[in-house]
Amino acid sequence: MSKIKYLFISRCLSEFAGAILPVVFPLFILKTTHSLSLSGLFFTITMLPSVLLTPAMGVWIEKYEKKKVTFFSVLTLAILCSIESMLLKFGRYDFIYLVCFAILVAFFSMMLDLSSKVLFTELVDESELEKYNGIRSILDNLSVFGAPMLGTLVYGVFGFSSVILILAILYVLAAVVIAFIPLESKNGGNDQIVEESFVQKFRIGLHFIRTEKAILKYFLLIMALNFFVASSEEVTNPGIAIQKYHLPTSIFGLVSIAFSIGVILSGIFIAKNSKIEFRKHISKLFVLNSLVMVLIGFSSVFLISFNAFVFFGLMLFFEVLLGFITILVNVPMTSFFQSQVPLNIQSRFFALLSFSANLIVPLGILYTGFLASAIGADVTYIINNILVIVIVCFAFWKEIGRGFRAFLLKKWKMSK
Repeated sequence: MSKIKYLFISRCLSEFAGAILPVVFPLFILKTTHSLSLSGLFFTITMLPSVLLTPAMGVWIEKYEKKKVTFFSVLTLAILCSIESMLLKFGRYDFIYLVCFAILVAFFSMMLDLSSKVLFTELVDESELEKYNGIRSILDNLSVFGAPMLGTLVYGVFGFSSVILILAILYVLAAVVIAFIPLESKNGGNDQIVEESFVQKFRIGLHFIRTEKAILKYFLLIMALNFFVASSEEVTNPGIAIQKYHLPTSIFGLVSIAFSIGVILSGIFIAKNSKIEFRKHISKLFVLNSLVMVLIGFSSVFLISFNAFVFFGLMLFFEVLLGFITILVNVPMTSFFQSQVPLNIQSRFFALLSFSANLIVPLGILYTGFLASAIGADVTYIINNILVIVIVCFAFWKEIGRGFRAFLLKKWKMSK
């Protein structure tokens, strides 16, 4: 714990800073441009470079110590925020400056995320990965819990430049904490890979994913989940709660809060029950996760004649449960990747995973949006999650078959 605590503290600071900007930045851009279309174009332009360069970034990171890359990334973010804060103080609101700032922040935030994931693996023993991933989940969610409220408060009272200055201070503190991490690198065998060309490294990463059946299975399952259910926050939840049940937007934020409460409780549960091998139950947890979302959809369909707040109370309960189960899926999955993917190619693996997710999520949102507008958000929610259950059953049909046969055998013995 003595080593990992520095990374946890640094992550709390950087995650808090990272949660403020996505909430406040759109408000400032809309105020500056006075146009929703320009605002949308702005964020599309600024996100594309980091998404497209993610695979190359993963290969590049492998050449260096992950502690140094993490320190460099967070320090660069501090410098960028300091410069932008000064420009704003002097009244330099040029659109091109804001675009460059946003592109660079997105790029180095992605670099920070990739390098810190591999650094986490270097600092934690394989036997304790699930335990510390659970703790990380708790801290990450606690860190971002009050960030949007604080960010909008500072923005409203002191202005955007003050928000950026606070981010700079948080990133500086995060960089200082990283410097205290004592690290004895475990990445043996990395020298051989460094001598290979960039193209060879990239192809090795793809080949590893393609040939390792267990890795490929989980990789594809994550893509399926991202396509079918990652649109909940943007499409299905507001489509059900606001469009269908006409609940006030002022209380809609409780949905995210309920989910976060479930996430925090789940992280505590994993940390306190580190002896449970959650990875062995991953297929059941996948199905259970989608079944909860199916229940939300059916509740919306059948409770329409009741008071809207009756449904909303039930929805909040399900969201807590959903947050709890989601982490029971995500933590073992992350731990599995960290334990099974060789350390010397982990950064390129997580880069490819992030790149694929960033491409598939917008497609899923587009598909879900069109389907929800045609048949309703709740029915779409049900259909999407039934499809996920079918995909999971297909992916784990051998394990499910063995479990079902064992269950039948047990029942048969008990009947005798």
